[in-house]
Amino acid sequence: MNAALDRLLSMLHDGAAARTLSLADWEPVLRLGRQARLLGLLGHRLASDEALWSALPPQVRGHFRSAINYSACRLQAVRMELRALDPVLPADVRVVLLKGAAYAAQGLEFACGRMPNDVDLLVTRADLDATEAALRAAGWVADDVDAYDERYYREWSHELPPMRKPGHALELDLHHTIAPVTSRTRADDALLFAGMVPLAGTRFWVLHPCDQIVHAAIHLFQDTELDGRLRDLVDIDGLIRHHLRSDADWVELLSRARSHRASRMLWYALHFCAAWLGTPVPAARWPEAPPEAARRAMDWIVPRTCLPRLPDGAPGLERRLAGQIAQLRYHRLRMPTGLLIRHLAHKAWAGVLPRRPAREGVEA
Repeated sequence: MNAALDRLLSMLHDGAAARTLSLADWEPVLRLGRQARLLGLLGHRLASDEALWSALPPQVRGHFRSAINYSACRLQAVRMELRALDPVLPADVRVVLLKGAAYAAQGLEFACGRMPNDVDLLVTRADLDATEAALRAAGWVADDVDAYDERYYREWSHELPPMRKPGHALELDLHHTIAPVTSRTRADDALLFAGMVPLAGTRFWVLHPCDQIVHAAIHLFQDTELDGRLRDLVDIDGLIRHHLRSDADWVELLSRARSHRASRMLWYALHFCAAWLGTPVPAARWPEAPPEAARRAMDWIVPRTCLPRLPDGAPGLERRLAGQIAQLRYHRLRMPTGLLIRHLAHKAWAGVLPRRPAREGVEA
């Protein structure tokens, strides 16, 4: 781990570490923070300590102010999107906010400075068609995908193709569960929906606090290729610090992770959060550890993929190799072997076919 990355992680753990940086030290740290989409969050944390904020070089404060302002704009876009969705969604359907929209709606500390690109909603499978129809009737349009991808989304995935409404800044993702239906890790949907919590003063709901942590762990360690995902670990760290206040909370987290068949994903999340962000994890409240070979493999892959890097040159051989292994792991966890072979064959064939012309008004 290089010095700039070490300084960034130290500040994410304890903002007071910023006092030790010279102006020359700040340049790569700011660049890494921007690459990780964490500059706004870090800026909010530093600005909350007036003495610390005043001690920062003016040039550094300027970068943080810019990130804070941009993140505020993105957060306002989320609020506007939710206001637009409120009267459109079927009144008799319980709609759950996921990930960034949920964190913002709950007013969680680490949501200040986040830079969301989309709004994620969750409804039951039984309510999916009615909700999609209501959105389409109100002007939300799904991405243009081919017949194979359309089937993939509707039969094998946990969400529909992304939707947009002309004139709106954010994409909308409509989910019916929190993990692909073909994946190794499958949520207990009955437990998931029974644990939903209403958001006071709104028509929206959020997941049970422990399910928010489990979902974030599943999303990072199963449903992404790990590339540049430090922000996801910061989310998990923030959720743990906010929601888990007692031993009983930790007991419930482990129980719900087992029910959702996500204990291994949670172990990885706790392992890297504790190592890089100082996340407090009681010694007696860890999930069952993965096999040693899997732990060693992830300890090699995750730092080389998840952590940001300066884009001054091509990634080194180790990072490229780790990225390829992480990509294979991602596909293997999401699909059984037969479906994976079929999926990769289709994508390979599609890659050699001529591209369809872009729809009018849409860039290719």
